[in-house]
Order: sequence, then C-alpha cells, then structure tokens
Amino acid sequence: MNWKTALLVFGLSVVMLGEHLYAQDAATGAIAGAIVDGSGARITQARLTVVSTDTQASRVTTTDGKGEFRVPLLSPGSYSVLVDAPGFAKYKAEGIEVVVSETNSLTLSLTIKDSGTTTLVSADTEMVQLESSSLGRVVDETAINSLPLANRNYTQILGLSPGVVVSLPSAVQLGSGTQNVATNGAKTTANNFQFNGVNANNLAQNSAANDAEEGGIGIPAPDSIQEFKVQTANFDAAYGRGSGGNVDLVSKSGSDKIHGSAWEFLRNNIFNANDFFLKQAGQPRPDLKQNQYGGAIGGPLLRKSLFYFVDYQKLMETNGLGSKQSALLPLITVYCF
Repeated sequence: MNWKTALLVFGLSVVMLGEHLYAQDAATGAIAGAIVDGSGARITQARLTVVSTDTQASRVTTTDGKGEFRVPLLSPGSYSVLVDAPGFAKYKAEGIEVVVSETNSLTLSLTIKDSGTTTLVSADTEMVQLESSSLGRVVDETAINSLPLANRNYTQILGLSPGVVVSLPSAVQLGSGTQNVATNGAKTTANNFQFNGVNANNLAQNSAANDAEEGGIGIPAPDSIQEFKVQTANFDAAYGRGSGGNVDLVSKSGSDKIHGSAWEFLRNNIFNANDFFLKQAGQPRPDLKQNQYGGAIGGPLLRKSLFYFVDYQKLMETNGLGSKQSALLPLITVYCF
C-alpha cells in the first residue's frame, strides 16, 4: 500500500469515525421548546437556525403545527438560536448551553416586526430538567480542572453526585486505579460507562475497575474531558444496560480556531512529609516522585465541518520501593460535525 492509498484510507476512516460519534445519543444533547407571540399563541412554520459558538456549524429546523421544535444530536457546548417568522422581528438567543444526555427546554417569545430590528437575549442556565425525569447532573470542564485530583483520574470525583459512593482514591496510582462506583446501594457491576457514546466498561469485571492484570478501561487526561454526567435513576431506555449508575463521558473537540495548552504536575520528596512511624524510628522518608506532563491542541481541518483534537499525557513515577513506572497515555479524537 503506497502513501496515497494509506492517506485515502485514513481520510475515509476519519469521516466515518466523526459521523459515528455524531450519531451517538449518549454523547449528545438537544434543544427543544416552543415559539410564541406576545399573547402566548403558538407560531407555526417559524424557521430556527441553531449555531455552535465554538465551531460555527449550524442546523436548521422549523416549528410544527403546534409551534414546537426540537433539535436533537447536538454536541455539548454553547449555542445560539436565530428565529425568523413572517410578520415578526428576528429573534436571537445566545449562550444556550447543551450538555450531555439532557434537553434544554426553551420558550421564545417574538414581537411584531418593526423596521427590521432583531431582538437579542442571553439565555439563563436551566436548573431543572423539564424534558426528562432522570436524576443526575453534569460535571463540566471548570469543575474537573478546579477540583483537586491527586492521581489525575476523573473517577475520583464521581462521588460528587447524590447517591454515589466511590472507593478511596490512591495518589500513587498514575493512569490506572479507576475507582468503582456504587449507586443507590446497587452493585458496582450494575453500572454502565460510556465514552463519547461508546461502551467503556471493563469486560473482565463488567465494571469500571482498572486492573493492569485484568485489562481495565482507558483513562483520558482531565484536560481532554469536556464534561461527564452521572445518572443515578429514571434514565430512559437508551441506557438499558445496567440498573445502577450511568456515566456519560464526553471528550473535547476542535473548534473553528486553533487552541491548545501545555501542563506539568510535579510531586517530589521535598514536598512530602515523612510517615509518622518511619520518623519515630529515625528512618528517612521514602522516595515518591511523580511527573505528569503533556499538552493538547485542537482546531479546524475544514471550517464548519471537520475538526481535530489531539491530547498527549505522559506519566512517570519513582515509588518508595525503588521501582520505576512509565506510561504513555495518548488520546486522539477527530470529530466531524
């Protein structure tokens, strides 16, 4: 196979991968609602254009005979909605947040057309889910980056959701040690983990446990995670695999502008306190050195249609027994909106 043929196969694989991810309901959200006039009457055949703030990709739909609309399969992120209806002023709502597995419900009120003006509003954050009875809430990128993660493993903060119990994290387990989750008293094997809509369960244990001897699930770097949601009850039939908790993890994607980051997290002997009993016996503190470093970059391949995001993280450790560990955990994702 020459390089031209290999490049063509790679290109087709990228497009197929992007379309597959786009179609996954477990990794997407939706916007739904109704269009009304000043008296509250529904407006039919109103044209809506939903535009992604990050990628500028757009979706177009119209209201039905009841004046209602629904735009499903939207990648998590911020969106704007432009409404155009005959006889009414154009209406634009900005800052509409779409999160994984949730539907943002909107009621947009149009005014009578006057000199071609456009009504511009900023959407408020929806705190109550009106379109679903499922219990759970999204943990976004801000929380993931702000909360302390001793082992840089997102499963350490799954216990923030009500009804979820997580095992005690270990700061010396780098890139592994995924913690099992018990939800509302159910067994750890009753959970379901999905990464970008794809099954991400440990096949050996039928859970999220990550054991090097049994082949656990991969752990992406926190800097590559956009958000995750833990649903604890009343989720719909799309999540029919388990009766416990359902964890939907969504990675970052590229946008219409190139953006990136670089980082290093260091743990060294000079920052560590000696064990109480070792100090009492006059023994020096054991070696515990950890270096976690990497970077990420994302941007457009084809504007408004094809984007890339590449994340790299390397983990190295010298532990108290004198052995050394080194692991390379890359996460490469390519999205086609």
